[in-house]
Amino acid sequence: MRLANPLGAFVARDTPLARIDARVKIALLLAAAIAVFATGISWAFLAWIVVLVLVCRTARLDVASHARSLLPVAFILAFTLAANALALDGHGDIALVGPVGIDTAGGLRGVVAVARIVVLLGLALSVSASTTPPQLADACVSLLSPLARFKVPVADIGLMLSLALRFIPIVSEEFSRIQLAQRSRGVDFERGGIVARVSSWASVLTPLVVSLFRRAERLGESMEARCYAGGDGALITLPPLTCRDRVVLVVGVLVAAAIPLAAWLV
Repeated sequence: MRLANPLGAFVARDTPLARIDARVKIALLLAAAIAVFATGISWAFLAWIVVLVLVCRTARLDVASHARSLLPVAFILAFTLAANALALDGHGDIALVGPVGIDTAGGLRGVVAVARIVVLLGLALSVSASTTPPQLADACVSLLSPLARFKVPVADIGLMLSLALRFIPIVSEEFSRIQLAQRSRGVDFERGGIVARVSSWASVLTPLVVSLFRRAERLGESMEARCYAGGDGALITLPPLTCRDRVVLVVGVLVAAAIPLAAWLV
């Protein structure tokens, strides 16, 4: 049975975002991450949601894909919101039961924290879905190349990043395959208490870890057979940015700087 592509994996489509240089996308993702954490006002995240929707449109990704991406972190999002909104000392603005109440200021902080996670996760998925793993690895090596003057092993870092990016969809597919196999054997991951559910997921994680060690061992043997020693790899030279890439980079940086600046001024 053919499994669906892992969420965030590269999708071969000729989209506007896919035609942008990977170095520009990584630089703008870093700029957006800094700007998102610099934005502290809840209403300003409406602008970030608009930016996220526009990026998804240029990558031709639907909202349902990003909604599914939030399922693995749904518990974290709910816990973050509840931990900020609930007041247990009787000083909540809205009383619930006994000393338990809702703190509106804390609730707004929770909304901001959740919005940060949603925006950053959506932007990261858009970049990964529109960029191949080799392009991401080569772009990171190119951006880190100035550190080679300070004896930083940039080539080895690029190799590790390339291997990690290639193994992410493999691990995700292996996880889904093992989970389906355990379901077919009658394992129920939704029933029972915490101990029972942890035991159920152990039947998936244990063979997954064993499989990862086997893959790592085979990979090490392959690299040793090819006489890879590390440290002597030549840095990749990428072509210069096109005029379109430069314009996208400048506009993206300006937008990333304008949103927190506007929130701070207002």
